[in-house]
Amino acid sequence: MSSLRRDSYAPLLPIVLAHAVGLLCGLAGVKLSSWLVPPTDFGRYGVFLTFTPLGMWVVHAGVIKYVSRQWAEAADRGAMLRAVIAAAGRKLPWLAGAAAVAAVLIAGRGAAVVFPAVLLAALLLSGGAIAQTALQAARQHWRDLAVSGTGSVTRSFLPPLLYAAAGGSVLALYGGFCLHAFALAAAGAWALRACWRPAGPPAARLAASYEGPMFIVLAATAWILLSLGRWLTAAFFGADATGYFVLAGNLAALVPSMLLTILLQFQQPVFFSLASEDPGPRRELARRVDRTALAHAALTLAGLVALRLVAPALIGPLISARYAAAIPWLLPAGCAVLAVSSGGFYHSLLLAGRRERACGPVELTAAAVLIAGALATAAVGELWFQRWLLFSPVVPWLVNRPFARRYFFRPAAGPAPAPGR
Repeated sequence: MSSLRRDSYAPLLPIVLAHAVGLLCGLAGVKLSSWLVPPTDFGRYGVFLTFTPLGMWVVHAGVIKYVSRQWAEAADRGAMLRAVIAAAGRKLPWLAGAAAVAAVLIAGRGAAVVFPAVLLAALLLSGGAIAQTALQAARQHWRDLAVSGTGSVTRSFLPPLLYAAAGGSVLALYGGFCLHAFALAAAGAWALRACWRPAGPPAARLAASYEGPMFIVLAATAWILLSLGRWLTAAFFGADATGYFVLAGNLAALVPSMLLTILLQFQQPVFFSLASEDPGPRRELARRVDRTALAHAALTLAGLVALRLVAPALIGPLISARYAAAIPWLLPAGCAVLAVSSGGFYHSLLLAGRRERACGPVELTAAAVLIAGALATAAVGELWFQRWLLFSPVVPWLVNRPFARRYFFRPAAGPAPAPGR
């Protein structure tokens, strides 16, 4: 029993180390960016960053979900990797179209200059995400630590350093991020080098559900929710306020994002192991998800409050004095991330309980509430917008949890589908 317990907790060390590296690099990146990049340019860069995950969060969401579900059980991972790359390639025209629209929204008449950066960053981030998802599914957490560590270092340091070296051009920030995305994808490809075999059986197509619209719609919704704060701040409150919001968000998001990833990487296999149509195990699974979501929310709020209390002392040692106006945004920005991440636990509940189709109505309803509240309050003023963001973590408990549990405990319509069907 003790050896089993040690085996079950063994993955925690590389997972926690990966996030410790991310935290340290994130803090160093905040200091470097706040000293080298003025709020106006940092705000523009922050808006650019909202479009760089278009590949991994939207266009290639189904492909990445397929890797998450099927990689661990694949008999021939080389063939599976070829199938995944082929599926990602078929979606390249959609990614190029999305990147073109994003470039227009970012730069207007200068879109032709920004378009290559958006497309390249989005494509390379998809490659890195596919590699990390495969490594995590195979529980190769030490290799994943090497990939994530590479990404943490390059993301935190390359853009601001390149900006300073280029004499203050915002395009240098975009170029620095593209270099980061290349380093992440290259590290991921190297970590999967055992699967590079060029010869082998023909690559099969992915199951239709993974190339269909469902995962793309849900992923696009999550992307919009995570980007909405920056977009609305830019639209209603100006470039400087956007810079303050971006810096605050970069710092505050470390708390909920790290906790979410650690808890899901550790607990999600347990959730799936409890999957059953029997009432007893089903109730236990729901209770476990509730406890995990509640622990995540409580720890996140405690961390955000502690961050807000010490924030004034960080002006000077960590944050440049010209970003002092970012402090009031710390709690609202962190709560906005918490509102989205809390819903992720009930997404996992529905997946584990084989109620995948219910993810759509549950998550789209919650998204509608969050978006409507953000739009309405931003139109009224900055203070009301901040108040809405502070309230937003309550929404998953009022919407996601009760709706997800209703579908979760509803009797199955038929035999449970096989994975990937």
